Amino acid sequence: MMYQTNGLVYDRYTTVYNCEEFFYKVDTTVTLHGVLFKPDSIPPIGTIFHFPGGGMHIPNSELLYKSLLEKGFQIFNYERRNLGQSTGIANNSKVLLKDALYVFDQVLQQPQVKNTPVVLWGQSMGGPYAISVAKMHQDKIKGLILEGTFSSFPDIGKEFAGAVHLKNFTWLIPLIMNNDFPSEEAIQELYKPTVIIHSTNDETVPYKLGEKLYNASNKEHTEFWQVDSRHIRALYDYEPTYISKFNQLINN
Repeated sequence: MMYQTNGLVYDRYTTVYNCEEFFYKVDTTVTLHGVLFKPDSIPPIGTIFHFPGGGMHIPNSELLYKSLLEKGFQIFNYERRNLGQSTGIANNSKVLLKDALYVFDQVLQQPQVKNTPVVLWGQSMGGPYAISVAKMHQDKIKGLILEGTFSSFPDIGKEFAGAVHLKNFTWLIPLIMNNDFPSEEAIQELYKPTVIIHSTNDETVPYKLGEKLYNASNKEHTEFWQVDSRHIRALYDYEPTYISKFNQLINN
């Protein structure tokens, strides 16, 4: 349930933004769709690799990009299996992590990305992917921004226990749910600058789970930014400050 992407598909991708599309053939049955969004009139000052929320395909995600593109960032996003124009089945966390690492490696080989500072951006369900990729490729990134994400899949699983009729048995969740994205453990090993953003009013991912993730982090390199917003909406409500966080990372 936690890894499924709801099968939100569309026939053809169109956008008003300057961009380049990619189709990554993972195997004979799986192709992953990705898009690199580019500033219109200036060379990119940095590359943001975006891991959006669970049900967000690229047309949803690009609604966040206008202000970042205007400031000179280029942004890459890909659709996980069984989402948008990507094929396959999204029910195996280890395979989904393998996909994320594969796509990240492919993107870094692009000439328009090679010589730019790279920041990972994980929101909500995309946070564990961003943390895992960051841990394994710290030498290739400048930093990491996380928003509205959580400490582990078992922890967020407890919050959604009612959906699988386990509301009164949340203690069972860690026993029956794997933790292939151990964010609490992984974030302890990060030595790159990291910003964790969480709203006190987040009704999707409770504030306490963002705080728990921060408490597990390496404090020497991690900033916790408490906001008053809706779930992963801080870029709209705190745009100048939010963009300044990206600028700080690429100039680090």
